[in-house]
Formats: sequence, structure tokens, C-alpha cells
Amino acid sequence: MATITRIEGKKGVSYRIRASCGYDVTGKQKVRSMTWTPPAGMSQKQLEKELQRQAVRFEESCAAGGDGGNIKFQLFAEQWFKEYAQKKLKTRSVERLHQLEARTYAAIGHIRLDKLTARQIQQFIDNLGEEGISSARDTAAAKPELTDLLGGLGLTQKALSEKTGVSRSVLSSICRGESTSYASAEKVSQALGKPVAALFTVTKGKSTLSPKTIKHYLSFVSGVMDYAMKFDMIPSNPCSRVTVPSITREEKDVYTLEETQRFLDSLSEAPPMYQSFFVLAIYGGFRRGELLGLEWDDIDFEHEVVSIRRTSQYSKNLGVYTDTPKTKSSERDLKLPAEVFPILRHHKAAQAAERLRLGDQWQDSNRLFVGWNGAPLHPNTPYHWLRRFCEETGQRFLGVHTFRHLNASLLIQGGVDLKTISSSLGHSQASTTLNIYAHTFSAAQARASQAVANALPLQNTKIGGVKTK
Repeated sequence: MATITRIEGKKGVSYRIRASCGYDVTGKQKVRSMTWTPPAGMSQKQLEKELQRQAVRFEESCAAGGDGGNIKFQLFAEQWFKEYAQKKLKTRSVERLHQLEARTYAAIGHIRLDKLTARQIQQFIDNLGEEGISSARDTAAAKPELTDLLGGLGLTQKALSEKTGVSRSVLSSICRGESTSYASAEKVSQALGKPVAALFTVTKGKSTLSPKTIKHYLSFVSGVMDYAMKFDMIPSNPCSRVTVPSITREEKDVYTLEETQRFLDSLSEAPPMYQSFFVLAIYGGFRRGELLGLEWDDIDFEHEVVSIRRTSQYSKNLGVYTDTPKTKSSERDLKLPAEVFPILRHHKAAQAAERLRLGDQWQDSNRLFVGWNGAPLHPNTPYHWLRRFCEETGQRFLGVHTFRHLNASLLIQGGVDLKTISSSLGHSQASTTLNIYAHTFSAAQARASQAVANALPLQNTKIGGVKTK
């Protein structure tokens, strides 16, 4: 039990909290202490309640530093984020993990590590697959009342973005009448002091979590438990005995060759920057972040090679930032068709002219894909541009990532070997490529088998005494 001592000093009252951390090898008790100073304005009741909370948390923290697992999962997970995740994982990965905290802590956060069983974790995982667990797929479209309210308040999209935490690109699409996630609609409504139903028309979506998302929850719990096991706080990881729903990979919906040719033809009317962006997406199969991270030094015009050395990402806390590629294998040099590079030269010339026109307003980032002032482009901007472009030209909109799937499908159908395709896409293992594009590989294999049959027809032959048809 932690002990609390009141301390009166020149700067006011503070409290020393002392707790046991177990015993050392000689049998001597190990004790740690901390000082807590209450913020100004607290009532006596609030002070007592917060002081007890600080004492309990400190005692549990001391226990976590010892050899035992007598610390609640939530408190240790919070330490795991600070000690491991924030240091070892990519920024976007950490942000995604934080999104899993609320449900996880509500279910098992109160259970001590050494008392957390595989059965309890299994129940949590099973519950995630139940109907009604999620509203993430609900969508919302703005009513005219939203536009009227914004106009009456004189709020700009920039001011609303700062107030809500919703990106300006999302707010822009909302104001154009496009559907958005229920979460974004909720943030906007809360900031404006109105219920969601007053400003948005909500469309209910599928309310179950996908098997892939459920697997992410188990991976989060397992990562925390592995960290505890590393320090001998628990003897084993109970997550190893938990089962998750099987993930069924659906066939990727990609453009046909005819649709792709039409799309390329329609790009003749697009700005040079977007001509380059989508030509590289189609012929290089690059990820969106890889494209946005490209700098002009990465383009070898002489040898017709594009090098991936970095990615451009977005974080709520950091804004647009530069990161390393997804894996070590994602750093690659890819030779592209010669026809790609005149388009890139045209874009470079147009960008240079714009830089001269803006003068001191231009932010020289050396990136291929930039905003009006030369700053790195927001990762969502190409998505929204493509959606509007497809609507204006009467074409199917399948998102930016579909061009990567298109590139992979064309390579597979062209008979390129698995290892080369995997290397071209920047996958760390060939098995990753095979798993993602299993259906396409199967279809290509079937066509290859039929090609053999076409070359050596069995019709009208007699094998094993049976005449084939």
C-alpha cells in the first residue's frame, strides 16, 4: 500500500507518494517515491480523489517495474506505447494502434497482466465480430443547414479544421455535398454545438468489424503481452491460444485495359502534375506515399529509372511529414518505359515556370507533387482530385490504390515471374505478393495450362484406351 506524506513548502503544498517495488536479492525492500503537486483551484474533495488516483497509478507503475505482472493491462499498455511503440514503430502505425485503445481497455484494461487469460481475450475478440459493434462504416452527407450555419457564423474551412481536427480536404468534400465518415460528421457537429442529425443525413453501413480489423486488435494485445513476457512479468503470452476469424481476400476490382486506355487518353486535359502522378501510378505501381515522396533527384532521365527513397505521410499531430519507405525492400530503383519520361519533363518545366511566377511565395521542397506554393502535397489531395475528375469525365472511380493493383495484374498476366513482381512492388516477401494477388495468379496459371492444351490438343487421341473429347 502506498504511503502519502503532505509537504508544505515555499511554493505551496505538495505530496510525497512512496510505494514498494518488491525486494532485492538480499531480501531488502525496494522503495520508490514521487512528488505530486495539485493544480490550483481544486476543491478538497477533488484533491483527495485525485491524490488517491495518483497513489494507485504510481503503485501499479512500481509493480510494473518489478518482476511481477500485478499491473493492469491498460496502465502497462500506456507504458508500452511510450517505451516501445513510439520508438520502434512508424508514426502512422502508432496512430492506428491508438485507435484500438478504447475498445480494448473497456474490455480488458482493468485486468492484471498475470491474471489475463486466453479465455478472456478470446471473449473480447469474439465480441468484436458481433453485429452492431461498429458505426465506422456509417456515412453522412451534409444538409443545407450546415452551409447556412457556417455562413452565419463566418467560419472558414481553415478555422473549422483547426476547431474540429478534420482535415481541410475532408471539409471541402463535405461542403461540396459528398459523403463523409460518421466520425468526421460527429466532430463537425460537436464543434458547432448541434446534433449530427440536424446537419447531416446519416446512412447506416455494415456494423460489424472486418476480420482484418479484428486481427489488428489481437496483434495490439499480443504486442503488449510479448513486451511483458520479455521482462519476465508473465510466463507466456495467452494470445498465442486465441483464434481470429479467417480473412477472405476478395478479388481486386481494377480497370480493364479499355478503361485504362480511356483514362490515359482523358489525362491529356489534366494539369501536368496529375498527368505525371497517374502515369507513374499505372506504369510503376507505386504506393501513394511513395509517389508523394518523390523528389526530382529521384528521377534519372538519362537511364529512365525512378528511385524510391522516402514516403510522404500525414499525421494529425505532425501534419504532412516525410518518412522512410514501408519496408527495406520498398527502397528500390525501377526502370520504366521511355514514354513516361517526356511527361515528367513537361511537368518539371511547368513546375519551374510556376516557381518563377510565384517568386518568394514558393516553398522549394524539390518534390514532384506539390501544392500551389511548392509545399508537399497533402496525401488526400490526389484522391479527391481523381474522384472529381472521374465524375466530370464519366469514368468509374476506384480510388488511387487501384492503379497499383492494375500494375500488378498486368505484370502477372504478362507472365512476369513472382520474384520480379514482388521486387517491383516493393514487397518484403514474395509470399506477400502471392497472398494479395492469389486470384490473379490462379487465373494466369489456368490460362498457361490452357495454352499447353492449345499447343498440344488431346482431341481425337486415344490414351489409356479412352478416346478424349
